Amino acid sequence: MQWAQHGTYSLEWQGDILVTRLVGEWNDVAARNMHRDARALWQARNGRAWGLLTDAREWGGGTSECFDAWWAFFEAGVAAGMVAATDILPSMLHALIVSELAERARRMVRYRRSQNIEDALAWLAEQDLQIR
Repeated sequence: MQWAQHGTYSLEWQGDILVTRLVGEWNDVAARNMHRDARALWQARNGRAWGLLTDAREWGGGTSECFDAWWAFFEAGVAAGMVAATDILPSMLHALIVSELAERARRMVRYRRSQNIEDALAWLAEQDLQIR
């Protein structure tokens, strides 16, 4: 059975930063579709370093399969030049939900949780990434 996508996303470059916005409750279809769309954006950079800002202030959580698919997205991003990542979450509960993924990310790239967009962009700029 093919499931429909639950949750939405947007992707946009701000200089060297791929800003992802996550909305709603997610299933693995949403994470796989985001990975597909992001891959096209990564390929256009030809391996140049970039950062990931995940704005999840409107994200409601996800299924366990969603987290597996999201991790595949993250690993592929690292292979495609991601050197730093930060996220903005709506609550401490959400931070707890993704804490295992955050620890794994921290072992692969420079990573931190940010309080807001301005904080996230400032930190990413400190990582020698250009912000538009």
